[in-house]
Amino acid sequence: MAVTASTTVPAPVEQVVATFADEAFVRHVAQKAGATLESFEVSGEITGAFTVTTVRAMSADRLPEVARKFVGSSVHLTQTDAYEAPASDGSRVVRSDIRVASLPVSGSADQTLRPQDGQTEVNVDCAVKANIPFVGKKVAEAAEPYVGKALSLQSREAEAWLASH
Repeated sequence: MAVTASTTVPAPVEQVVATFADEAFVRHVAQKAGATLESFEVSGEITGAFTVTTVRAMSADRLPEVARKFVGSSVHLTQTDAYEAPASDGSRVVRSDIRVASLPVSGSADQTLRPQDGQTEVNVDCAVKANIPFVGKKVAEAAEPYVGKALSLQSREAEAWLASH
């Protein structure tokens, strides 16, 4: 099962990309999601192809119940977002890879940021894989909505962030 989400951010693509690559914004979104930003790194210039790598820690009690028994009191998530250079129409494609420390669980997402009348349409498709015998499918199915919600939260918070900065 995959999760899709769409939203519109009332700002141009370049401004949305700059926001998504801003450490203060990423820290803000992590806190909104009940996580702590442990590290943040941007590799490359955001006007071209670049990568953002973040490590977040969150309490295991925020995980789906089926996954809690496999981790301790907290879990670390490493997310790598690889942004392609802008297309001729200004749109951007972002490929996200999410790894969960101490669990054989990973997620992948494709985000498309498209210009639309001075705004940015954000479309996300994500999937979660869990290589845990007997319960892997349950863990993945339970986690997918959380991944979709987290990526949607980023877009929703971008609107408020851009309005106040």
